[in-house]
Order: sequence, then C-alpha cells, then structure tokens
Amino acid sequence: MLRTTRRFTLAALVALGAAAVMPGTVRAADPVKLEIGYIPILAASPLFIVDGQGWAKDAGIELKLTRFESGPHAIQAMAAGKIDLLYAGVAPVLVARTKGADISVIANSAVEEMVVAARGPFAKAVGANPTAESFKKYAAETGRKPKIGTQPPGSVPDTVLKHWLFKVVKVDPADVELVPMGIEKTQQALLAGALDAATIREPTVTVTQQMDPNVVLVATGAQMFPDQPGTVVSARAEVLKAHPDAIKALVKAHIRAVELIAKDPAGSAKIVNNYLGKGLMEPATLEAAFKGPGSKFVADPHSVVPAVEKMMAFTKEIGSASETVPVAEAFDFSFYDAVAK
Repeated sequence: MLRTTRRFTLAALVALGAAAVMPGTVRAADPVKLEIGYIPILAASPLFIVDGQGWAKDAGIELKLTRFESGPHAIQAMAAGKIDLLYAGVAPVLVARTKGADISVIANSAVEEMVVAARGPFAKAVGANPTAESFKKYAAETGRKPKIGTQPPGSVPDTVLKHWLFKVVKVDPADVELVPMGIEKTQQALLAGALDAATIREPTVTVTQQMDPNVVLVATGAQMFPDQPGTVVSARAEVLKAHPDAIKALVKAHIRAVELIAKDPAGSAKIVNNYLGKGLMEPATLEAAFKGPGSKFVADPHSVVPAVEKMMAFTKEIGSASETVPVAEAFDFSFYDAVAK
C-alpha cells in the first residue's frame, strides 16, 4: 500500500514538472509581456499614466515602452512584428491596412491635436485669418515660399496640414514648401527660424510659446480638419488573439487614465513629466498643455469613425494611400465595448 502511494505521488510530481516546462504553458503568475510604441506627444499621456501608476502591472501585464519620432516609422515597426501595440496617429494605421497589415484600432486617445504655429514675418503676413493671397504676398515680398515643417507623408500632421492648406485656405501648392521631419527637429527648427511655421502638438505648443512669445497659432485643430482624428491605440491581430484578457485590462486602464486627466490635470502632469519631461520640463508646463487648445482626450473609438472616414478619403485624394479600406473594418470595438460599461 505504501509502495503504491509513493509510486502515485512520484508520478504526480513528474506530471506537474512536465506541465511546468511544456512549450506554451504559462503559469498564472507569469505576466503578459507587451511592447508598446508611442510618439512623444501629450496624446500618449494615458499610456504613461497606466505605466506610471502601475495599473498594467496590477493587471498582470509587463509593459515595455518604445519611442518613435513619427507614426509612419512606428507603424512599419508594428507591421514587421517588432512592437505589439501603438499610441500614434490613425492615418498610418489606415495606410498600413491598405498594404495588407492586419492592425486594428482598439481605442481612441485624443482628437483635434494638431495646430499650425507660425513666427516671424510669416506670422505677421498671414495674421489670424490666413488666405491664399497672404501666402502669395509673403512669397512676393520675401522672394521665397514659406517653409512649413510637418511629419512624413502619410502621417496625421502631414494629412491635416495639407487639408488645411489646400481645402480650407485653398493655397496653391506652388506657393508653399512642406518640410517633413521628426517632432523634436520640428520644434528646434521653428524656434531657430529655419521654418516659418509648423504643425505641432502639445506639449510642443506650450513649450515653444513659453520659449518664444512671438510664436502664434494661425490654425487650431478644428479649423484644420473638423473633428480631426488624432492619436489612437492600435494593435496587431496576433496580439489581440493571443492575449484578449490582457488587452481588455489595458483598454480599461486606458479609459481610467483618460478620466484621471480630466479630473486631475495637475496630478496627471506630474506622472507624465517622468516620461515626456525627463526632468527637463516643469510639471506646470505639462499642466498648462493639458489645458491648452490642442488637448482633447476622448477614449471612445466609436466617436471618431465619421471623421476618420473623411480623412481616409482625403489620404487617397492626396496620394498618401493608393486605395481606401472600409474604415469600420480598421476598428475592433469589442475590447472597448467589453470594459466601457
């Protein structure tokens, strides 16, 4: 009897040991590891809050944050499987899907982020209500076209800038020079006078105006593209299928972070400063950015679909996308809907 019991016990221990090392077996205590890319802008703040407050860790998720300078570069990394999720503009996601990338938007983060900031003679020439004629006049008086900094073709900044210039103000493309560059270089070039204007987002808007009071806004996000779609949370299909519970927990934490920003911008600024400020920016600057005209956080992905459809059509019109895809197919609302209630 003793021998049988001992044999049973040994067999059970062997079975347990085998289960612990079997490929694909994950113990309940093992965290789900997710690498999330982001653009260093205020609209990525929910991600910084989720990570900084330890909400992801509490949900059994181990995050690795990876910084990118533009949406198109980040989406290329995601399409190649190098990152799992991404906080960046919706336009690159749509363009990537037209090229066969299986990437979906699972939550929204912010809208109407982009503004056009100008300085120097150009700011005075176009004034508060830029017109196509003011662009021509500036070129005639200075002997050169105004240079406007933006991000690479296919990005949200590039898309909404072109919409504002060519659809709203109706500027002749021959009367303006667009200069694509990274976010940090755009700020530096604008302050150094290498650019006449630039499409920028918070906290760059607040930082540049604090550093140079002559930097003025000549177009808000709503003026550039009404209900302008901005930063979204997107994910690879393989990740959504492999870790549905972790993704739900992450989206729930994202919603919680958006709510915290609205309730406590000062406290949120202190958390976000550890990621965006890196000790070089005062939390008060970020708090001001949270209250600025380029700060409008919205987590619900349903709310941006109509504007995204308009943006998708425009990306095809300007050649950023060779074809369009049904926008609703680019969104997976199931994760948001499962936790929003």
